[in-house]
Amino acid sequence: MDASTLATIAQAIAVIVAVVFGIYQVRSLAAARRREVAFALMQSLQTPQMLRGILLLDRMPDGLSLTDINRLPEAQAEALVGLLGVWESLGILVCQREVSIDVVDDFYSGTIRQSWRKLGRYVEELRRETGRDTRWEWFQWLAERMAEREATAPPVPAYVSQSNWRA
Repeated sequence: MDASTLATIAQAIAVIVAVVFGIYQVRSLAAARRREVAFALMQSLQTPQMLRGILLLDRMPDGLSLTDINRLPEAQAEALVGLLGVWESLGILVCQREVSIDVVDDFYSGTIRQSWRKLGRYVEELRRETGRDTRWEWFQWLAERMAEREATAPPVPAYVSQSNWRA
């Protein structure tokens, strides 16, 4: 083989190595991004406002009306609206595929479904009162996606689905 052929082969090998390395880097960055998103979601659940909203939600009956929410002390109403704001934001991020629906499902599906069950009437009455069908639209969208997922695959608790997990 002459030097020209060897140079061509070396260039081809270098290009292949560069492409493989590039693919590896892209996959590593995507995995790192998924971990960062999951960590950010975990941290968002740990804010005092979110925890107050979830605790309050747990104590409330299903089908709260606009009047019911308006009668709450301001701090409690703020806690619930703060929770709605998180669900609204997550709905947008999931729809735009910035956050995986699987991650949201793992972290929040039960609380999102519970939130809609308890606050859906409030949202619908608020929309009628304000004349804005877009109020909390992404919260509703996300709750409906969670319901669809559970209709085809009922939730299995992690202590059951991951019972064979070993370190």
